[in-house]
Amino acid sequence: MTLAFWQAGNLNAAARSVRDWARRDPERPAPQRFAARIYEDMGAIDLAAEAADRVAARAPSDADAWERVGRLRLRLLQSEAARSALETARRLQPSVEGLLDLALAYHLTGDVGGEVAATEQAVGLDRDNAGAWSRHAHALARTDRISEGIEAAERALQLNPDDAEVAELLERLRDALPRVLPAA
Repeated sequence: MTLAFWQAGNLNAAARSVRDWARRDPERPAPQRFAARIYEDMGAIDLAAEAADRVAARAPSDADAWERVGRLRLRLLQSEAARSALETARRLQPSVEGLLDLALAYHLTGDVGGEVAATEQAVGLDRDNAGAWSRHAHALARTDRISEGIEAAERALQLNPDDAEVAELLERLRDALPRVLPAA
């Protein structure tokens, strides 16, 4: 019933149905997964986050569940809670998207080192992901690792030559590169 209501776009009926399902089957994560998605579609992000927390509690070894908690906590601007959930997902089974979300959580908490480490792991997982290289270049730009930032920006532009933001970043990084006088 829940799925039928949800697919039909009757979110209120879907929410009632999923609450009934969750009461009937309280130990399984499936009804809570549906609840999180339905509440998110309704725009009730706080309720979606609570349901996602219940999924993670019922399936603690499910990295996707922890990533979802992290994403929803980011939407609620709860950076520390998001970072904690995304770190759990990283330990269980890292994914590029989860690592980039973790990098955002670190960025929001002001931890540049954590942000760089997360983006570095993301590009290590998928060497052909232009978005990961872009985020890695932006993270490196906030450090003194200018040469590495230039390399990351160049790689991002190789993969997506139309990214004007990365092209601008590359130009700024090249301008910031220390100049050396030639030997006499």
